[in-house]
Amino acid sequence: MENGHIEETNNFEASATTNGTSTNGGVVQINMDYNTDFPTLPDAAPTNNSAANAAGAKVPVWSRPSLAKKDVVVTFRLASDERSSRVKSFGNTSEEQKKAQFIAQQTKTRIELSESKDGELTVVVRGERAKVEDARARIVRDLQTQASRDVEIPKEHHGKLIGKEGQLLRQLEQSTNCRIHIPGRDDASRAIKITGPREGIQRAAAHILAVSERESKLATEHVICPKHLVPFVRGPFNKTYERLTAETGAKINIPPAAVQNELISITGEKDGVHRAAAEIRAILESKKNVSTVTIPVNRAQHRYIVGQQRSGIHEILEKTGVIVDVPNEELNSDIVTLIGDSALLGQALELVVNRASSVITQSINAPTWLHKHLIGPKGATLTALVPNRNSVQIEFDDNGTIFFEGAPAEVKLAQTALAAEVARLISSMAIEKVKVHPSLHRHVIGRGGSLISKIKDQHEVQITIPNETTNSDEITIEGKKDGVKKAVAEIRAIVTKIENEKSRDIIIPQRLHKLIIGTKGAGVQQIRDAHPNVSILFPDAKNKSDVVNIRGDKNEVDAVYKKLTVLSKELAENNFQQTVSVFKEFLKHIIGKGGATIRKIRDETETRIDLPDNDDDKITVTGKQANVEKAIAQLNKIQEELANVAEETLDIPQKVQARLLGNGRRLISDIEEECGGVHIKFPTEKSESTKVTIRGPAGDVARAVGLLTALAKDKEANFTEDTVKAKSEFHRFLIGKGGSKIAKLREQFNVRIMFPREGDADKETIHLLGPNDEVPKAKAQLEEAIRQLSETVDIKLIVDPKYYKHFLVRGAALVREIQEQNGGVVISFPKNGTDSNEVSLRGSKQCVESAKLKIEEIVEDHEKQITTNISIPAQFHRSLLAGRAQKIQELQSQFNVQIRFPNNRDNSLSGEEADKVSISGRDTKVADAIEALLALVPISKVIQLPTDMHRTLIGKGGESIRKLMTEYDVNILIPKDNASEDITVTGQVENVEQALEGLREKLVEYEAQAEDRKLKQWSMTIEVPSDYHQKIIGQRGATITALKEKFGVYINVPREEGNENITIQGYEEKARACAAEIEEMIGDLRSLFTQEISLDSRYHPRLIGSKGKNLKKVMEDYRVEIRLPRHGAEDPNLVVIAGKDENDVYDCIDFLRAEEEDFLLDNVDRFMSNRSNENGHHHNQSSNGNGNGVQIRGAPWQQLDIGSAEQFPDMGPQATAASHILKCLIQLVVLFSLANFQISSKSSSFFSS
Repeated sequence: MENGHIEETNNFEASATTNGTSTNGGVVQINMDYNTDFPTLPDAAPTNNSAANAAGAKVPVWSRPSLAKKDVVVTFRLASDERSSRVKSFGNTSEEQKKAQFIAQQTKTRIELSESKDGELTVVVRGERAKVEDARARIVRDLQTQASRDVEIPKEHHGKLIGKEGQLLRQLEQSTNCRIHIPGRDDASRAIKITGPREGIQRAAAHILAVSERESKLATEHVICPKHLVPFVRGPFNKTYERLTAETGAKINIPPAAVQNELISITGEKDGVHRAAAEIRAILESKKNVSTVTIPVNRAQHRYIVGQQRSGIHEILEKTGVIVDVPNEELNSDIVTLIGDSALLGQALELVVNRASSVITQSINAPTWLHKHLIGPKGATLTALVPNRNSVQIEFDDNGTIFFEGAPAEVKLAQTALAAEVARLISSMAIEKVKVHPSLHRHVIGRGGSLISKIKDQHEVQITIPNETTNSDEITIEGKKDGVKKAVAEIRAIVTKIENEKSRDIIIPQRLHKLIIGTKGAGVQQIRDAHPNVSILFPDAKNKSDVVNIRGDKNEVDAVYKKLTVLSKELAENNFQQTVSVFKEFLKHIIGKGGATIRKIRDETETRIDLPDNDDDKITVTGKQANVEKAIAQLNKIQEELANVAEETLDIPQKVQARLLGNGRRLISDIEEECGGVHIKFPTEKSESTKVTIRGPAGDVARAVGLLTALAKDKEANFTEDTVKAKSEFHRFLIGKGGSKIAKLREQFNVRIMFPREGDADKETIHLLGPNDEVPKAKAQLEEAIRQLSETVDIKLIVDPKYYKHFLVRGAALVREIQEQNGGVVISFPKNGTDSNEVSLRGSKQCVESAKLKIEEIVEDHEKQITTNISIPAQFHRSLLAGRAQKIQELQSQFNVQIRFPNNRDNSLSGEEADKVSISGRDTKVADAIEALLALVPISKVIQLPTDMHRTLIGKGGESIRKLMTEYDVNILIPKDNASEDITVTGQVENVEQALEGLREKLVEYEAQAEDRKLKQWSMTIEVPSDYHQKIIGQRGATITALKEKFGVYINVPREEGNENITIQGYEEKARACAAEIEEMIGDLRSLFTQEISLDSRYHPRLIGSKGKNLKKVMEDYRVEIRLPRHGAEDPNLVVIAGKDENDVYDCIDFLRAEEEDFLLDNVDRFMSNRSNENGHHHNQSSNGNGNGVQIRGAPWQQLDIGSAEQFPDMGPQATAASHILKCLIQLVVLFSLANFQISSKSSSFFSS
């Protein structure tokens, strides 16, 4: 501030550093240092450690940019004689401090006052910049001595001080810290009163006087100019007006022509104003005696006289000095007036007549629907009809009129040509509108527009369907008269059909939907083929709906409904479904070796049998009801034979059944588990039956019957239920080893105690069920056991320190496991460096004792640990370690041993060393682990199968052989190229035997089908030109796949060039039918109109587009086929276009050529740049120093020595070639990095310039 105070402003902002640049003859050279301009970022943000900073520690300078607003500090001083008040009020707070506090609150800043011995007051203000400035101004006004002064200036100058809406006055008050009072308009006084500090008053007064002085130098003059003489003042093209304003510096305001004002205002400095006014008056004096001539000109021609932006009138004025006054369109007048010297009026009149007759306008009538046919795609038709189109402006009006504008001869030529074409189109084409209710438009359009497109293509018409938002019922059809007539009839037929449609729903169980639909929709397609006017809609499988919708012709809908009713009934009968419970231990016997038993049951009963998942014990049987019951009987018979399965039935009242099944069937599940996994089946909820079935091994069934009978009686009498809460980690101690403790409680109190299951959300609640007088006793004993478990004890255990590492490795995983198994007991090992061998255990007594026993057991295992080596051929190591060594990990976990295989990457190992596998663990467990490991070692057996069976055995894409290997968990090796009949099966002994049995069964099936295969081997060859091979294959093989599925044949299309023989293999009748269809297809293709054109190969990717979308759209729009050249073709620019209609082909060619031209023009710069790069242009330019460049010093890539063996060592004699390739790649990466950097810097230099 400049008001006599000392001000200090601190703004906390980081300074920016710029790179050094130098220029040499207009060339910009940027010099950069890698270490300075690209500094290494610190690993972490700087910390606010004042102690470290004070000690001189180096603090990283980099930090995240702060987005908070920055505060500023302003300091200024008030001399003793400038202070308005130095009197202290009551207490230690002065009047100045009160004012400062008030201002700080109002402006949300911090203000500090400090008084020196000589009475000078120092003020410090902190806060946001705008608020600090406001606070500083208030402090100066309130704390500094105030004075006043009057300044007189002319009344007309006051407005210049106030400004728009008082903006200038406010700025002056703020900058001088003064209050300025300007008298109002009605006040006659000229004095302006200024109140504030002395320095501010002086500055404000000086500013006011300066403004007044500047205004007093200005002047204004007015000149009366008749409206018709204004163009003389302006001059041609405003030249006179611009010259006057430039030479005199005055502002000349000439009223617009539309305003009825003849006063020209001139403002500015006095000399310039007087000069400009004098010259304008001289111009008006010289034109005082001008003459006037009028001439009638057709109003349509007026615009040609005026010209673009009135250029015609200005040209006449410039050439002749005559004004041409053309009336406005609103006046509806044909009279054109010329004003000027009488000697020049004749020349001007001639110019006006010439301009008026140079261009004429004509029109013809043509229906609006014909306009697009006259214009054609991108104006191609109009260009062909009117050769002189560039000389004539043609406009198509929405009212059915075509306007022509241009030279008379050109207009006549274009008008004649278009009139003849309009007459021809009207005689051959027609347009008709069909009224169709908007709700039926989608039916006319068809799915994906298929129906409307079909009508358009068949009848060669254009059909316009109104937008849904318009709610219009008119569909417009235009085209050739015959085609329009047929299209209208077809649309009306569709509407009639839709109006006669009917929709009906039928309930079919969802599990039958897939069966009705059939493989690849074959089943439902048969119904659709028989009733083509009916649509059958099945619900989405995710919706779990049984409703199937039938829509179509009324009569046919009813017929389909009957068919589906009968079909669903048959399918329901043939797909009756029932489940049977099996014991998991018997499941493998039910399946049989290689699935033989289950297949036999499926074949004999003609049912589908689905085996249970891992967590289920129910087999699902599907088929006819009688067959299902037969299959279930066989399954139950197998179980009964295996375990003497018995079945008992109990009578339990329905009321008691509900009590037994309460709490999520918890009690029944507990009984099933206690009685060896018997199956207890209760009647369904809606059934009134009292029969409960118990099935399982005879002994277990008898136990379950006894328990259920007792429970049922007690439930009817005096049974009660209760619960106890206990931490889940205490449950194992409450249950006891093998359930001993809980069994003792049950026997003692005749109470059933049920612990939470795995799937229960509540893991702590224990349920008790028993007689009224026994349950409280059992609960009390359980609570006492829980209380004892909750009591904490501390014990010490002596453990040799050499075993600590076994407990503490892998983040003390073993310690955590012991804690989880023993109620969360706390286990503390001595710290490193101490001589103690005591391990502390803290927790409930039982948990601590259990953890102690576990630790002692682990220590004993390590003390008695042994290591044994066995020999397993190295070729089997990989199979043993397959699946991330899952089998080996299971063995290690089962026997608590460590199994180690040799490193297969170590080439120095000899044969015996490579086969050696070491097993470490307790002596009693190692022997068992060795036996289990050797059982996993695979064996190999050979089976001979005919070579012609190998292909069938492998299956499509290896699917069948993979399924066999997965089913039997073996590896099956089939010789390549049918070199041998020997097939090798490798795997575990049991699995290999099952796989061999399965292969023998497949051999029997294969031999039974030999005759049918022989009939399928019949083949024939047809010749098809290679140009049509791709059409036979279709997009992504769709066409050839459809042919294969339709005729059940194999079709081989050759890939090599020049081979035109296509082989068809299958049943003779089917193969010949397929060949006939292919030949018919080729005949259709040959009938197409074909043209070859040359399109720049660089445009081909743009034509194809993303995933071929652009190419598809072009082919659909023009109804043609476009074939692009293959990679490596002799002529890469050759493109073939074929279509049914010659016009479509030519229209497509025109479109492609226009698109190619646009593409090449848009990319000409890039192509020229690529060509320059090929010629080394940029390389020469940079090497000669003629281009902008960037030089970087100390970059990492500049420190590399590609030829150095130390920085790029060889990787052995076998890797010499690889090492050489790696060096080359690194060189390329460095070169490309430098090139990209240089290009980017050149681009930035270009754009900045």
